[in-house]
Amino acid sequence: MIKLFKYAIAFAVAFYFLALAALYFLQDGLVFPTPNVPLPELSAPAEYVEMQTSDGETLRHVRFKADDGAPKLMFFHGNGSLAAFELDRGRKMFENGFDVLLVEYRGYGGSSGSPSADALLKDAIETYDWYKGDTEDWVFLYAHSLGTGVASYLSSQREVQSMVLESPYSSLSDVAADRYPIFPVKALFKHEIDSVENLKGSQVSVLILHGEKDGVIPIQYGKRLFDTLDPELAEWKILPNVGHNTLVQSGSVDLALEHFIKSF
Repeated sequence: MIKLFKYAIAFAVAFYFLALAALYFLQDGLVFPTPNVPLPELSAPAEYVEMQTSDGETLRHVRFKADDGAPKLMFFHGNGSLAAFELDRGRKMFENGFDVLLVEYRGYGGSSGSPSADALLKDAIETYDWYKGDTEDWVFLYAHSLGTGVASYLSSQREVQSMVLESPYSSLSDVAADRYPIFPVKALFKHEIDSVENLKGSQVSVLILHGEKDGVIPIQYGKRLFDTLDPELAEWKILPNVGHNTLVQSGSVDLALEHFIKSF
């Protein structure tokens, strides 16, 4: 009986470390589950636009181009989406006077390369510089899920007029640790984006929207981020009975538009 118990313990320990190794080596795909689907054809005013990164990758964004001088809006999507899946958001903002860039990540949506946290943050800065150019146009940031950390970082590095974050997180490792509580996730995590740290001392007005029933990024992580922000600049809205991927259907784009208009 004792021998059987020892075998059971040894098996459990071996299984734990095997699962831990799998979690570590498979985390790229868990953090960045790029949709493997054909890209939709676009119709005017939406169009695909390409830019080259400093390390030779090609990013394939979607743009709704407005007249010169229009305020610019950059949207950063979640890890299971594509820029071309966010046309409804883009169209709504375009129809209300914004030039819109639905930002694509490397490895996603016809863009070359492989995604990583460091690459997405670097690409965000290069995309901002490419998109804004030498104009004096205002730039607004709008993001969902994974993209909220990218937008938060960008707002700490470049001039931004206002920002809306849907289903944000305090840090990516916080969410990962919540999902895999029996593993030392924070010690093994390779793709950290720390929104709390990036927005420390931020002077950008921010609207945070979070679904009450969000099972992907639990609401406490959005609240944790909000609680670190200047209450004079940050606004918090809970959408009742709304999940992670149903904010748009529950009016989040209209709320974002209202927030941006107040910044003019």
